[in-house]
Amino acid sequence: MRTIVLALGLLLAAPAIAQVAPPAQPPALQPEAQTRADTLLIQAAEHLIAGRRAEAAPRIREALALAGPADDVAKLDGDDRSNIYSRWIEARTAAMKARDFATFARWTWLTAAYRMKGAAERSTETGAVELDDISDLFYMTYGLVLADDEARARAFIAPFTTASDPAFETAFAKDMAGRAVSVQNWGGQDKPRAARLVAFAIAAFDRPAARAPDAVRDLYRVQGEILRTAGDFAGARAAYARARKPGTPPADAELALMFAMGEVDAGIRIVQQLVGDSPGSPLSRRAADRLVEIDGQTGSGNAATIAIYERVWPVYRRLLKFDDLALQNAGSILANLYVETGDPARAEPILTSLLASAEKRWGPQSNGALGYVVDLAGAVEAQNRLAEAELLYRRIWALSLRYDHFEGDDSREAFAGITRTLLARGLVADALAFTADGIARVRAAKDINEWRRMFYLLARADALEASGTLAEAEADVREALALGDSDDKMNIAAAFDDPNVYARARLAHLLERQNRAAQAEPIRRLLLARIEANDMIPWEGEYRTEALRALAANLTMQGKDEGARLFATRIAAATRIYGADSPQLLDVAEPFARALLQSGRPGAALTPARLALAARTSARFTGDAARANLSDVALARKRTEAARLMVEAAWKASR
Repeated sequence: MRTIVLALGLLLAAPAIAQVAPPAQPPALQPEAQTRADTLLIQAAEHLIAGRRAEAAPRIREALALAGPADDVAKLDGDDRSNIYSRWIEARTAAMKARDFATFARWTWLTAAYRMKGAAERSTETGAVELDDISDLFYMTYGLVLADDEARARAFIAPFTTASDPAFETAFAKDMAGRAVSVQNWGGQDKPRAARLVAFAIAAFDRPAARAPDAVRDLYRVQGEILRTAGDFAGARAAYARARKPGTPPADAELALMFAMGEVDAGIRIVQQLVGDSPGSPLSRRAADRLVEIDGQTGSGNAATIAIYERVWPVYRRLLKFDDLALQNAGSILANLYVETGDPARAEPILTSLLASAEKRWGPQSNGALGYVVDLAGAVEAQNRLAEAELLYRRIWALSLRYDHFEGDDSREAFAGITRTLLARGLVADALAFTADGIARVRAAKDINEWRRMFYLLARADALEASGTLAEAEADVREALALGDSDDKMNIAAAFDDPNVYARARLAHLLERQNRAAQAEPIRRLLLARIEANDMIPWEGEYRTEALRALAANLTMQGKDEGARLFATRIAAATRIYGADSPQLLDVAEPFARALLQSGRPGAALTPARLALAARTSARFTGDAARANLSDVALARKRTEAARLMVEAAWKASR
C-alpha cells in the first residue's frame, strides 16, 4: 500500500487553486545577515525584559539597519516614522491575507523591532518593559512556525522562558495557545497547520519547571480536538487528560470519546457521579440531560451520539410527555443516525411512534406530523421498500395538490422522494410524467419562493438525466440558476440547504457527462473557493472535501496533472488516517479511477481501481444483497461496480 501511495505521490505538484496578489516584499537578506539581526533583536529583548533599556537600544538600531528597508530605517527618527510603521503594518496584513507566512514573519519582525526601539528610547520609563511593547514578537513567532522556520521561532521564545519574572513566559504561552485555538476553530486554509503549531507550542512551554500551566492545558485541549478530528480517539483522550487540572473530572469532550470508543458503561458511571447519582443505578432524568449536553458540545462522531441516545431515548419515553421537545429531539436524532449509519430498520419503530403521537396531538395533516412522515418515508426507502416509501411521500404530495401549496419543505422533499423512488425502480417514464406535471404546477404557483422553485427544477433534472436527455436536464438546471443568486452574490453557508450551490454542482456534473469538463471547471473552482472563504466550514469536513474531489475529477478528465496531484494527496491522507479499506479512501480512489478512464489514461487508472477493489472486497464492507436493506444492496452493487471498474481499466490498458 505504501508503494502505491508513493507512486501516486510522484505526480506533478498542483498549482494553487486560488490566486492572490503577491504581497510587498521586504529587502532580500543573506542568511548570515538575518542570523546577525535575529541575534541582536533577541539580545535586545533580554535587556528590555531585565529593565536594561540603554543596552537594548543600540542593538535594536543595528538590527534594523541590517534587516529593514534602508530608506525607511533612515527616517525612523524623523516626523515620518508613524507613516513608515503604518506601511509595514499594511504589508504585514497583505502577506497574511496571501498566506505568505515567511513574508508575514519578515514584516512582523520589523514592526516588533520598531515598537521595541520606541520602548528602549523612552527615557521617562524604567524597569522591565511592558508586555504590549514586545508582543509583536509573539505574532512573529506564530508566523515563523507556519512558515516552517521553527528553529528561529524557538530562539525568540528563549528570552521569555528564561526571564526571572514568570509573567513574560506566561504571556507568550497564552498568546500561542490563543492562536492555536484560532487556527483550529476558525483558521480556514491555515487549519492543516494547526497540529504543527500546537506541537511546537507544547514542546516550548510544557517543560520541567514550566510557569504557564493554564496555557499548556489549553494547548493540550486543542491537540485533543485535532486528534479527534483525525480519528485518533486514543491520542485525543490522552491529550484531553493532560488538559485537566489535577483532581478534576473529565471534560465533556473526553467523556464523549469514551462513548465513541465503546466505553459506554464507564462513561455513564462518571456522568452519574457528576450529577450526584449512585453509579450503576437506573439512569435518571438529570443524568440523561447531562448526556445530551455531552453529545451536543463535542461532536465526536456518530458512534458516540448513537451510544448516548440509545440510553437517553428510553429514559425520556418513560418520563416525558410527547409535548416535551427533549423527547421529540432525542427520538429524531437517534432515528436519523440509524438511517445514516445503514441501520434504518431500527429507525422505523422510533419514527412510527413519534408519528402516531404527533397525529394524536396535532392531527394527521399538521406540519408536525408531516415532518415525521418524511423521516419515516426516508427510513422505509433506505430498507429498499421503495413502493411503500413512495406511498408515504405521496401522502404529503396529495395535500400539496389539494391545497395548491408547494412552499413547505415537506412538499419539496416529497416531490424529490417520489422522483427518487420511481427512478430507483427503473420507472423512468413514470418519473418523467410525474415531474413534468409537478413542474407545471410549481411554475404556475404564485406564492412560492424562488429557492423552492429551484429545488423542484433540480429534481426534474434528475429524471431527465436518468432518461438520457442530458441537454433538457441542463436546460432545467440553467433555469434554476437563473432564479437564484449570481456568482458574485453567492455565499456558501456552513450548514444550510442552498439550491444555488446544488444547481451549480449539478450543472457542472451534466457538462462533464457531456464531455465538456473545461466548461465545468470554473464552476468547480468557484464552489471550492466560496467554501474555503467561509471559516465556519470545517477544512477537512465533508462539504469542502467533496468540492475538492469534484474539482480534482474535473481536472483529471481534462488530462491536467493538477487533478491527479489533488487526488494523490487525498489518497495518501485517507490511507494514513483512516486505513486502506476505509470509506474515506473509496471516496477518492473510485472517482479518481473513473476520471482517468474518461481522460483516456487506463494504465494510470489501474492503481486507484486496484485500491478501490481491494477495499470493496475487504471484511469491512461485507453486506448481503438478499437482505431487505438498501445499504446492503448498495454495498453489493458497489462491489460489482468496483470489479467492473478494475476490469475496464485492465482491458483498456492492455489494448
